[in-house]
Amino acid sequence: MTRTCLRAVVCSIGLAAILMTGCQAHKPLPYVPKDATAPPVLVCHDAIGHAEGNKPWILGGNCCCTPTRENYDAHIAAGTLEESMTYEDYLQLYKEMGVATDLDHTGCGNLCEQGPHVVLGGSCMATPTPGTRMYEQVTYGPHEDLMAPKPVKK
Repeated sequence: MTRTCLRAVVCSIGLAAILMTGCQAHKPLPYVPKDATAPPVLVCHDAIGHAEGNKPWILGGNCCCTPTRENYDAHIAAGTLEESMTYEDYLQLYKEMGVATDLDHTGCGNLCEQGPHVVLGGSCMATPTPGTRMYEQVTYGPHEDLMAPKPVKK
């Protein structure tokens, strides 16, 4: 008997032994769903919408919505920005701090050169991608010690 034939016979016997003893079906671990109740939102951003009364993050608040003219007007109307601050002054705060927003780039998932997200200690304030771990962490925390804006290193 040649080696090739011998291997084929041994493999066939091995396969037959496995089939006769019966393979146990794979049993996955028990399914444990996530809690259906979301934790409280700590930070508002464009993916969830602005939470009225939240002060802009750049001024020590918890609003990470894109600093658009519309959001600026909403902050002025709500009193979370001083009326004496112009829109241009408001945008300049982000530039001075080196913060990149959706006005600069989008779709990075806060994994860009400026990342992570500002509430996690980075310089990226692009809207986090819904359904990702970054989205959950930005929206719900934890990030208590990292919320305040940090000065830009020059």
